[in-house]
Amino acid sequence: MMAFQKTVSARIYRLFLAHAERNGCDPRAIAKGMGLDEDSLENPYARVSRDRHLSLLRMAADWTVPFEPVKNGIAGWLRPFPELAGVVCNCPTLGDAMQHFVQYRDIIGNVDWVTVQQSDDSIAIEYMLDGDDLTGRALGNFAIIVDLARLYDPRVKVGDAELSGAPSPAYKTWSDVIGTRIEHHQPRNRLVLRSSALHTPFVKYNETLASIHLDAAMRLRETIRGRASFAEQVKLHLHEWLRDASDDLSQERIQQRLCEQLGISRWTLQRRLQAEQVQFGHLLNLARVHEATWLLTHTQLPISEIADRMRFGSTSAFTRFFTRAYGTPPTRYRTANWRGTDPLTTIGQA
Repeated sequence: MMAFQKTVSARIYRLFLAHAERNGCDPRAIAKGMGLDEDSLENPYARVSRDRHLSLLRMAADWTVPFEPVKNGIAGWLRPFPELAGVVCNCPTLGDAMQHFVQYRDIIGNVDWVTVQQSDDSIAIEYMLDGDDLTGRALGNFAIIVDLARLYDPRVKVGDAELSGAPSPAYKTWSDVIGTRIEHHQPRNRLVLRSSALHTPFVKYNETLASIHLDAAMRLRETIRGRASFAEQVKLHLHEWLRDASDDLSQERIQQRLCEQLGISRWTLQRRLQAEQVQFGHLLNLARVHEATWLLTHTQLPISEIADRMRFGSTSAFTRFFTRAYGTPPTRYRTANWRGTDPLTTIGQA
């Protein structure tokens, strides 16, 4: 199966190395081990591999000086990422800002992923981990999301904040930032925001600047993705759209949207994939299998909802597809490969 490239921006490591020094570590030695130099920490294209990033987070979990949240809200969080800040801090509504944050998180990193589901007055955000369950990975993103929401609605309320991991001494004061008690040892990493202004026009929205910032963010994201093969770029887009559970897309519409995003024709799409000996339908199936296996083994979502997220017309169609790919039905696969907290509850929901 084709490798799926996962990295984080090296820009974030200026803060990480400063925190390492406060914990008695030699930041120069850490940077050298990662292949980073002073220029890399400011280079918008420099990235750190998933495995290296996770190994450093495991090391940081033992540090005695805790991580401190930023003091000046969303401006502090996104100062290293002005391209992302320009997009998410200037949207027509709070709801649009949340969707843009999910779409352009690649600028920070694509190791984990976020899904957003909206109703009339609430937003449910789920943070899905790839690899070790380190509390800070979800918690840091939740803090960013809460402060972003406060920019649009200072009265926004946090209804729920759930983390799948155990409390960490490295994060002692973050409940105050989130604005509610954080519940640990939960089935998933989930945050619920409640706001009566979810779809209210943002009074500071500047449409002209929004188009300029969006273009800059799109070009940076595509440049980052462009370091992979063309087929891997396509796969990144497919993963992104499959994770957006609110977006109901047929295979034909997904292909059309992909061409619009990349600025190419369908003929060019097919020609470039053929040059790498890959078919679009094969990439879509790989993306569906990858997402489905992760959801089966890490979440308690019912099989029917996973089928909907993977754009299948019925649960039975998804079951047949998955069984052909893995030789076992999705329920049995979940039982054998469960990495969450309560497989019996999960299967009972299916």
